[in-house]
Amino acid sequence: MKLQAFLFSILALPLYYHCNNISQRNENEEQAQSEQPADPSIAQSQVPVGDTTQSAKNKKHDDKSSKNPFGVLIAKTDNQTIPPEKQVEIARSLGVNYVRARITVADWKGSSDAYDQYAAAGFKIILNINYDIPRDAIGDKKPIPFVTDMQAYGKTLNAILDKYKPELAIIENEEDNPGYHSGTAQQYLAQLKTAIDICHAHGVKVTNAGLTDREIAVLVYDDFMRSGKKSEANEFAQRAFPERYKSKLNQFYQNNPMVARQLDFGRQVMEAYKTLDLDYVNFHWYEPTALRGAGPDGIADAQNIDPTVFDAVVNYIKRVTGKPVITNEFGQLNASPAIVKQLMQKVLDARMDYAIWYSADGGEGKAVALQNGNGSLRENGIAFRDFIKEHCK
Repeated sequence: MKLQAFLFSILALPLYYHCNNISQRNENEEQAQSEQPADPSIAQSQVPVGDTTQSAKNKKHDDKSSKNPFGVLIAKTDNQTIPPEKQVEIARSLGVNYVRARITVADWKGSSDAYDQYAAAGFKIILNINYDIPRDAIGDKKPIPFVTDMQAYGKTLNAILDKYKPELAIIENEEDNPGYHSGTAQQYLAQLKTAIDICHAHGVKVTNAGLTDREIAVLVYDDFMRSGKKSEANEFAQRAFPERYKSKLNQFYQNNPMVARQLDFGRQVMEAYKTLDLDYVNFHWYEPTALRGAGPDGIADAQNIDPTVFDAVVNYIKRVTGKPVITNEFGQLNASPAIVKQLMQKVLDARMDYAIWYSADGGEGKAVALQNGNGSLRENGIAFRDFIKEHCK
């Protein structure tokens, strides 16, 4: 199953090309984490997924025999809050190694009950360290500026990591998402650099916030276009973008100032990720990708993903940044067990160290959870569990 963006703006549609609308995603992620645990065959990349000729750092990660890279973020399901103790039960039933949690810097009081419960249950923690929650006092969306007071930020981040040592720290959530953050790419990069230094000083691996699926897809398209490969760009677009966007794609790509701002942000951070001491580059992804924004009637019967799109995205990130790739948020837009298995197989094919499933209900045609509100597994959740049993022994 996150600058106004290119795919936010196409066809004058509001912010929701992405699988979850921002308000629902914020609600789900706040609930999950305040309780704590929301192309083509034409892959242009010079480095195929799993290729052994990549950099030494990539090879080190690709050679790592992590048999089960899967984790879960569990949030509101069937309009019911899922408390941490129930999340633990669900995570165990799914067979995951990792649970995604969140600690908010602005609200840090010395400990996190949800983190403690996850750790006590034996899970390794993939920890989002977010500065604040993107809501105002009455609960409306209010994007959070990137941190500029590095001294105060660093003091609290040090305190958090003195208390806890997560498996991996994620710095903010979706750096390119204007519903979550305000500010420039350079402001985010300055905050990220401070966090990297502190995390590594504590022996904690660290990655970026997670480029949204809309951002990373348009960056791949842009990469083809800037390389003079228009036919490859168009083929990727046919595979990766919803039908109603395709006829307007070139028009908006070339003429829309919001597209220019989106691309500028993405290009800047991707360029910086080459040289920053990140352990991974993180992106978010939902399938079936070509049906995002199609609504429940257009997506309910979809049973397959286009694997070449996922390959193209992973290859692009590896080639451009030279870093291994993970996802701390991926999921599905319908309840198809087939899509669960196909998408999990692509994670294994890409030899990712971590892949965290977003298991929450985002509303019709948006993210679909693996569990019911009472904690029992849905058919897609059973497929998720059985895939781990079969392939991740």
